[in-house]
Amino acid sequence: MRQARATKGGSDVVAIQGLIERLQRDYAARRPRSRALYSRALERLPGGNSRTQLYFYPFPFYASNASGAQLTDVDGLTYLDFVNNYTSLVHGHRGHDLADMLAPHVSRGTAFGAPTELELDLADEICSRVTSVEQIRFANSGTEATLYALQTARAFTGRDIIVKVEGGYHGGHDSVQVSVRRWSNDGLGIPEVGVSSAMRRQTHVIPFNDVDAASRKLRSLGNEVAAVIVEPVMGAAGAIPATQAFLTELRLLTEEVGALLIFDEVLTLRLAYGGAQELYNVQPDLTAMGKIIGGGFPIGAFGGRAEIMEVSDPRRAGMLSHSGTFNGNPIAMAAGLFALHELTRDRIVDINARGERMRRHVSKAAAEANVAITASGLGSLLQLHGGTEPPHDFRDALSRPRELVQAAFWILLAEGVFTTPGRTSLNVSTAVGDVDQARVHAALERVMEELGSAVG
Repeated sequence: MRQARATKGGSDVVAIQGLIERLQRDYAARRPRSRALYSRALERLPGGNSRTQLYFYPFPFYASNASGAQLTDVDGLTYLDFVNNYTSLVHGHRGHDLADMLAPHVSRGTAFGAPTELELDLADEICSRVTSVEQIRFANSGTEATLYALQTARAFTGRDIIVKVEGGYHGGHDSVQVSVRRWSNDGLGIPEVGVSSAMRRQTHVIPFNDVDAASRKLRSLGNEVAAVIVEPVMGAAGAIPATQAFLTELRLLTEEVGALLIFDEVLTLRLAYGGAQELYNVQPDLTAMGKIIGGGFPIGAFGGRAEIMEVSDPRRAGMLSHSGTFNGNPIAMAAGLFALHELTRDRIVDINARGERMRRHVSKAAAEANVAITASGLGSLLQLHGGTEPPHDFRDALSRPRELVQAAFWILLAEGVFTTPGRTSLNVSTAVGDVDQARVHAALERVMEELGSAVG
């Protein structure tokens, strides 16, 4: 087989950039209503949005309605949705089913200053699936889930320092907004824009999938470490799975130094009935959750061993306060329970198999077109990268040429397949059937054909 072209510079890059610009012009010309709405948004919203990752040049399309795996924009154009609100819609768009199920709950009231039985029902469901979670508390987002998981770890251990993986995204709070997009070579994190410089001393970083570096860092910090937080599959960094050795070693190291191990399963809970921790057979002390457990409504949760979670027990002196006007909201609880009941073991096996077939198809189509694109991921989560082998960590992913992957996003969008802007990642919902899968495979073949032709 010939060496796949990697477009590292020169005429290949110029050709790909020309292709991208043509696709962007075609995109804009076909979406006058979205363009008008974006112009209006710029008057009231900084940059035209309230959610940074939704922006892409020249403007994002505006959604109108959706059903199943299909999304329609305000200009009447339809897409197969493989963004699914960034993995939260594991069943795709189930508006009518959800509306029918939620109607009696809404009629009884949408929020109370009192607990409801639905909160207990969803807690029971999650704890029965995720065996490391004996007790749980609900919040309103994945960001809140990781924030309170870290506060819980500090309260339980009496220590301050957090260790995270460079490139790991765990939400928008200061403790984890360190070395998300950048790295240093001194083992200390780099606070992101707007984050206190004090976080450089409070949050240390380790490379992903580097057992030796993790061992050196944790043993050097010893009894100063409150917790290590890690995604079993890195999301924003590129859908990069952890190795078994890495997660196993983190479990042993945290036990050795008396720190807690926190799994951020906001994205990865979908990968197995009991989350990614079931796949890896590694039990964390605390787990942060979100997205699929809300059935399309805002939600977060964190939980773990009862002896740890007891730091939030309001009957205790010196307890950790955990507030939130919409914690345990009955509509989110009901929607989450509906979503999890429908996410059976068989359905998880099916969407994971579909994701694996897509990864194989990317490799096959890229090789046949002699294009250097590969797909990373695990189960129903995948992302495109430049190169012929998936990246093994954040630095590896960041060093890959981006032109081909950026072009792939635009070609897929022109073919009616919606993937995440900037990353060209996909997640498979249970709404995807064989016809949808065939359509995606055809679109991926089109991507490779166009890229192969562009770089000659």
